Amino acid sequence: MAPPEDGPEIPEQQPDAAPLSRWERLAASLSGIALSGAGAVAVFTTSNQAGSVALLLVGVVLLVMAINGSPLTRARYQDYELFMARRRREVVATITQESPEEARQALQVLSSVDPGASRDPLVARVSAQVLEREVFNRLASLYPSTWVARGPADNIGVDGVVPTERGAVGVEVKAGTSQLTGSQLRIMAMSAAHARSEAAPDGVGALLVVTNKPLPPNLSRRLRDLRSILPIAVVRWVDEQDDQALQTQIERLSAQIGQVE
Repeated sequence: MAPPEDGPEIPEQQPDAAPLSRWERLAASLSGIALSGAGAVAVFTTSNQAGSVALLLVGVVLLVMAINGSPLTRARYQDYELFMARRRREVVATITQESPEEARQALQVLSSVDPGASRDPLVARVSAQVLEREVFNRLASLYPSTWVARGPADNIGVDGVVPTERGAVGVEVKAGTSQLTGSQLRIMAMSAAHARSEAAPDGVGALLVVTNKPLPPNLSRRLRDLRSILPIAVVRWVDEQDDQALQTQIERLSAQIGQVE
């Protein structure tokens, strides 16, 4: 039997949204109980029946979220509509069509309005792609001969190469929200040490790691330990204001190519 026209619509489940964490489910459960209770009491104690039912609906939606462990897209009752999550796949698909700078800003907005997006593997993958595109766009503006690995060449050991007078500087872009670790740096250094490309047929002589991750407090010591593999530097790049750091580290690494510790 069809539901009444003025009855609440069944909330749409969001297949593309990241599952709720344990703490988010607990918060949704507590909020749902509180709002449902308040709505139930308001139904019998106030004359604003529509508002009371809407309040009750919000509580029910939060309880459903807590039980299912998944965010819901929306719940509607008459003129009241509650958005619980965004259709991230459609949003991200639109973002990928934008320029790197606009895509970065759009991702920042998405994270602001949908905090759970930071845990979505799709959003994380697209964020990494956007960061890589933007970094190499900035490097190409500084060094027009910058070479970017694409397609089958994407497994050469680095994401791209900046040829310099002293030799080739490999560039690896690492995106994410967790802290950059020493093991990640060692793996990237060892991979770069064996990298060969059209821009560096004899291999790269140094490695620049560009990341938006938080940096470890003992970064300098870790970089010194890796110099036995090849000269390496790390730049935390967030936007164009960090371009000078890119250029400074490329020049510094170029000067170190071929030097023996």
